[in-house]
Amino acid sequence: MLSFKPSVIMLYILIAIAGGTTTGTQIVTNAYVSQYYPNEIRSTGVGWALGIGRIGGILAPTFCGILLDMKLSLQVNFLAFAIPCIIAAAAIWFIQDNFSNLTPIRQEKKLI
Repeated sequence: MLSFKPSVIMLYILIAIAGGTTTGTQIVTNAYVSQYYPNEIRSTGVGWALGIGRIGGILAPTFCGILLDMKLSLQVNFLAFAIPCIIAAAAIWFIQDNFSNLTPIRQEKKLI
């Protein structure tokens, strides 16, 4: 919806929702990632995840500046930022798909 031309009030509402959900998603992702590391290296795993997120936080404004300098339409700019979001969603989907069964296996090993 942000790539279309809404009214100014609707645009402010959408931007507030996007900002709030981005922050919430980042916090939930940290808790989600921590489930897949053993206790001994959990802080290192979450630290790496946060570090990779910081790289995105550095590159995103640079990428935005390049897009603005290219004088592309608003729709193309928002679609360009949607691609990394889709990649991130797919990555989380594959983590859930591939590693969701590891937690019970680890618990069984501890009991043996």
